[in-house]
Amino acid sequence: MAKRFFIDPDIKKAETLPSSFYKDPNVFEELKEKIFTKSWQWIGDETSLPFNGYTYPFVLLDHFLSEPLLLVKDEKGSLRCLSNVCTHRGNILVHHPGKNRNLTCGYHGRRFNMDGTFNRMPMFEEAENFPRPCDNLTSFPL
Repeated sequence: MAKRFFIDPDIKKAETLPSSFYKDPNVFEELKEKIFTKSWQWIGDETSLPFNGYTYPFVLLDHFLSEPLLLVKDEKGSLRCLSNVCTHRGNILVHHPGKNRNLTCGYHGRRFNMDGTFNRMPMFEEAENFPRPCDNLTSFPL
């Protein structure tokens, strides 16, 4: 993007960016990836997780990034932010806030621990090289 748009570091020579910066959907997608996915975003406070074992699903910047995420307060009180999408079929794991002992996908029953690590999947006990790290839910810093 820096090659397409020049911003003079000397403010006395500043000019308005071309309209394509504001209108081009490709520029918009690139800005989302380079700026918003790498910056901190307000998602709430501890009142969203009133007790241990509670999960709170939400969509990060809905209609902008639209990333389904999950706040988790595990049984020990540790807070986490996890992807709310099953690593097997892309199914949403938790639809409503509430108490959970684990995270289970309604599609094939893949189960995750409250820290996002893969726990089990029915009928996959004999699978080789399974699970792998990519089977865990993505965890995001809080």
